[in-house]
This record gives sequence, C-alpha cells and structure tokens, in this order.
Amino acid sequence: MREVLGFFAVPSLWPQLTLASGILCCLAAGMTRDVSAAATRVLGTASLVVALWMLLFTAKGPVGPLLGLDTLGLAWQILFYAGALPVFLSLEEDDEVPAALLLGACLGAGLLAASSSLLMLFIGLELMSLPAYLLVARLASPSAPLHEASVKYFFAGSLASCLFLLGMALHYTASGSLALGPAPGPMGQAALALMGAAALFKLGAVPFHFWLPDVYESCAPGLAGFLSTSVKSAALFLLMRLASLGPASALAASLPWVGALSALYGSLLALRQVRLQRLLAYSSVSHAGILVLGVGAWAAQGCEPASAAPLFFYGLVYLFMSNGAFLFLRHSGLSQRGDAAGYGKMRPIPAALFAVLLLSLAGIPPTGGFLAKLLVFWEAVKAGLYLPVAFAALASLVGLGYYLGLVRDMFFDEPKWRSSEPEAGAVEVLLWICAVGAGLLGVLPWIFSSMLGRLFS
Repeated sequence: MREVLGFFAVPSLWPQLTLASGILCCLAAGMTRDVSAAATRVLGTASLVVALWMLLFTAKGPVGPLLGLDTLGLAWQILFYAGALPVFLSLEEDDEVPAALLLGACLGAGLLAASSSLLMLFIGLELMSLPAYLLVARLASPSAPLHEASVKYFFAGSLASCLFLLGMALHYTASGSLALGPAPGPMGQAALALMGAAALFKLGAVPFHFWLPDVYESCAPGLAGFLSTSVKSAALFLLMRLASLGPASALAASLPWVGALSALYGSLLALRQVRLQRLLAYSSVSHAGILVLGVGAWAAQGCEPASAAPLFFYGLVYLFMSNGAFLFLRHSGLSQRGDAAGYGKMRPIPAALFAVLLLSLAGIPPTGGFLAKLLVFWEAVKAGLYLPVAFAALASLVGLGYYLGLVRDMFFDEPKWRSSEPEAGAVEVLLWICAVGAGLLGVLPWIFSSMLGRLFS
C-alpha cells in the first residue's frame, strides 16, 4: 500500500490527480438533489486552474515503468487544460455529467502527455476519447440529428484505436518491448505507419478527416472549440511522440505532404460551405494540415525539444482563434453564412472581435496567426521542404477567400434580417479574451517568449 500511495504522490502526477479529484467532486455534487450550472462551472474551472498552477511545480523525470514527464509532455499539458477553460466557463447545463466527462477527457490527455510507453499512450488516448464521444451526444446542437454525429465519431475513433493497437502489436513483435523506442526493420516501419494513421485520425488530417465536419457541426459551439483545441493538441502530441521514434521513417517522411495536402483540401472545401460551423470545421482541417507539416519539419531536423517551440506557439495561438470563433457563433446566434450579412452594422463590437479572429485564422499580419504560420513555414524551409511549404502557402491564400469574405459580409453588405440580442455574460467576456489574445500574440509575442524559453530550454 505504501508503494501505491508513493506512486500517486509524485509531483509529476499532481495535475492529473487534481483533475481526478475534480471528477469525483462533480459526481459527488450530482448526488445532491439539485446541481446548478454555476456549481459545475466552478468545480470544473477550479480543477483546470489548479492543474495549470501545479504545472509550475511539476518535476520532470520517470515515474515507474509506464509514466514519465519530459519537456514536451509538460508544455503540451498547458494547451490541453487551457483549451478546456472556455467550454467550462460557458457551461449552462444543470447536470454534473458533462463537467465530469470534460474533466475525464482532460485527464486522459494529461496521462497521454505523461506516458513513457506505447501502452500508456493508448490508455491515455482512450481515456480522452471515450468521454469525447459521449460529450458530442450530451452537448449537441438543437438542430443536429439525434446521436448521429456521436455514433459516427465513435466508430471513426474505434477504427483509429484498432489501428493503434495493431501498430503496437507489430512494434512489440519487432522490438520485444512497448517502451518508447525505435523498432527495427520493415515491421517497425509498418508499426509506426499504423500508429501514425491513428494519430492523423484523431487530428482530422486528410484522408482521415471524414468524421470531423459532421461532428463539429452537430455539437454545441463551445464543445466544438474544445475538440478543435484540446483534443487536437493531444493528437498532435501523439503524432510528435510517434515521429520521434523514427525521425527517418516512412511515417516522418510522409508527414510534410500529408500536412500540405490537408491544408489545401480543407481550405478548398471551406470555400463552398454555407453553414458557419461547418466552415470552421473545414478550416480546422486546414490548420491541422499546417501542424502536421510542422511535425514533419520537426522530425526532419532531429526531433529536438527546443525545435518544437513553433508548434507549441501555433497551438497556443490556435487555442485563442478557434475557441473565440466558435464562441462568437454561440454569442451571435448566427448559423448560416448569409446571416452574417450586415451584422457589423447592427452589432459592431462583436463583429469587430470576430473580424480580429478571422484575420488571425487567415494569417494576416500583425495577428498571432500570421506569426504562428510564419514560424512553422520557416522551420519547414530550414528542413528543405520547399514544395510542401508552397502547397501550404497556397492553402493559406485560398483561405483568404472565406475568412475575408466573412469580414466583407459583416461590414459591407446590407442586413437581410434582424438579429436577436446577442448573449451576454461569460461568453461575451471569453470572446473579448480570445480576440485580444489572438491579436496580442502577434503584436507582442515576447509576452510569452520567457515562458517558451523556460519550457523548451
């Protein structure tokens, strides 16, 4: 018993223990007769804030045979937990189950970050994914078909899990171990390819993106922001872990092209969307492609932890951009692209905040999105990936068509309908925070430079 208690008391697992405690508190609150939305917001937000605070005191190093924390695992937990804060702060369900599921997904992502073996990577991945499937059903959009998206998400995720398990089996056959180390021979290459396909499934990269538009469109905007930031960051981390097992593998060599084609395909499909939440879903596919390109460049340069700083910065900026864009849809009540016509003349302040987020998503200087794309493209150019960078740059150029098109619709078209009064309160404050954050990270990037230097030194 003493060894078990000592294992769970190590500083490396304090954030995860905090989230587990938060889950128990939410479920205990549900045992009372009435659970208010304010109570679940407080419990969930407090758990995430304390987990983020404990990262300051978390020690790196091995924790038994399955767990261990390094620079990347410590840094990416910031993205996991911070990306979940907006959905908690805007939660309105008088029910403890969504809050517990959200914390469970964050706990799974945290265990994924602290994994030192393929087995623990799989456990963390599943512990993150299973609550996400249920959340899509519990926090669905009122206009969405009942449970259709959650079922599609479940089967797509199950296929990814099967690929990962098959890759684990091949890796064990080739190397005789499930530790995070290279596996020799063609079987080792096949193992990495299968597990990498599973990571690309979770990331929503082409050709494994087919589930993503329907799922993002069918769930509540706040949950869509969580899926596009925290869950996507966890999938990105998994892909980086796998790429580091074989920087010269076929998987690593294919990532720049997978990323470039995903970025271009997502941008082209977003051009023809009329439903705003689906448009942002395809935009998420395009941004996932740029992140995959960045992982390929990182692998081509030897997978050094310090070289991962541009990817972390991109994930940090995207946290503000994506959460803010989905929160605007909830705040404004807009659902169709035609509804945005003249919105800036009726509601100038929310429209201006959304315009900042759109300009950042498009990569227009001096926003954070421009600097994030520039850093990733520069790393790819340093790695000699000129043609994939050209495709990704073309995708960014295509993206101007729908990002700037929405800005034009809001401010230069005449209103075609009278919008309802936008939702005030926490959602409006979060929209301000996301827009200001996306802007300041481009104008004043040195605000976070000391944090990046400390994390990746």
